[in-house]
Amino acid sequence: MKHLVTRKENSAVEIVISLTKEELAPIKTGLLKELAKKVEVPGFRKGHAPLDKVEANFADAVREELTENILKSHYEEVLKAENVNPVSYIYNVKTENIDGGFQLTFMLDEFPTVTLGEYKDLEVERRTAEFKEEALTHEIEALLASKTSLVDAEEGYKAAMGDTVDLAFDGSIDGVPFDGGKADSHELKLGSKMFIDNFEDQIVGYVVGQEGEVNVTFPTEYNHKPLAGKPAVFKIKINAIKKTVKPELNDELAKELGFESVADLTAKKKEEVIKKEEMTIENEIIGKLMAKISESSTVDIPHSMVMREVENKIKEMEQHLSMQGANMEMYLKMMGKTMEQMTKEMMPMSAAKVKADIILEEIAKKENLVVTEEEMTSKMVEIAKMYGMDLPKLEAELKKNNNLENFKANLNVDITLEKAVKFLLANSK
Repeated sequence: MKHLVTRKENSAVEIVISLTKEELAPIKTGLLKELAKKVEVPGFRKGHAPLDKVEANFADAVREELTENILKSHYEEVLKAENVNPVSYIYNVKTENIDGGFQLTFMLDEFPTVTLGEYKDLEVERRTAEFKEEALTHEIEALLASKTSLVDAEEGYKAAMGDTVDLAFDGSIDGVPFDGGKADSHELKLGSKMFIDNFEDQIVGYVVGQEGEVNVTFPTEYNHKPLAGKPAVFKIKINAIKKTVKPELNDELAKELGFESVADLTAKKKEEVIKKEEMTIENEIIGKLMAKISESSTVDIPHSMVMREVENKIKEMEQHLSMQGANMEMYLKMMGKTMEQMTKEMMPMSAAKVKADIILEEIAKKENLVVTEEEMTSKMVEIAKMYGMDLPKLEAELKKNNNLENFKANLNVDITLEKAVKFLLANSK
């Protein structure tokens, strides 16, 4: 067996594995004998067809079996010999018969080589943490918002921003109805910007039972091209209006929210505001440090790692939207985008994130920042508590799903990156 490894752009690697006619013969014969037992060849009883007839009738299956056999026998061997650390599955697989032998060519992405710039004693501008009363007010308002309720508005009440209206609508462009432009009942929170243009603003002041028209213009980048940039008219009718009622902040409500009193709630929320501000400043410093290090470092980022980060971001978005009672299809429609457009927009930020993580891993390696058993256990205990479990139960659940080792490996990376960030902060000016 011979192999050739060629490293290309973006940490892509082309691997060619070649077997001579003599090397291939016993492998192919063994595969054909096994295949002959399972398949039926026209003109022959099952299991009695000559091997050359089996190969001629099942050439694709033979090629797939050969490919799998060669990969199973030589893949790890080649990776070890050429010091290839893959970060993707193989792709662009090609096979070719040459002089009676067999040649397998495929691509994969490997973990990139990093040329680190300066990362110690870097000086970045820092601002001082300041307590802002409006931030405290915002925190308390957000807490009260969790206890708000919707009540039917009284007769004659005029819809206002923040209210939730149930409306019927029928949209048209130049008098012609369009798909998705009609509903007999749809709940809409005014001010949520879930509808295009200034649709929601025009409903302000309506009362239950009132009919009217709303004039809007679809965004020029709207994902459904026949509607993009077009002015539309919606005939609407208000079926119901619900007002948002916010509770009064008093000691009774404070206790219901888990505090001793209004004073206790205010004091603890103030502490949270200060901690958030300090964390914001720390994140700003980390961002500035990483920008400097990234600018002076060279990393040939694999495309597969960037796409994996994009996929993770999309999954996070889908979870967030689901918690809000929406989904990705609704979000894309509201934003006037396609999934392809959103993916493309996410790629630069995702590439920057991947590069930063790779740099942090390299710093951790250079500074010998390893994860101890105690640190791993402590983090797993913390995660277990988040899910209302103890450590043995978390481990049992992970083992049941054959995911314990993978979970620990990912957690090891996360802790390593955290340690690298702390190192940078401790060694900056």
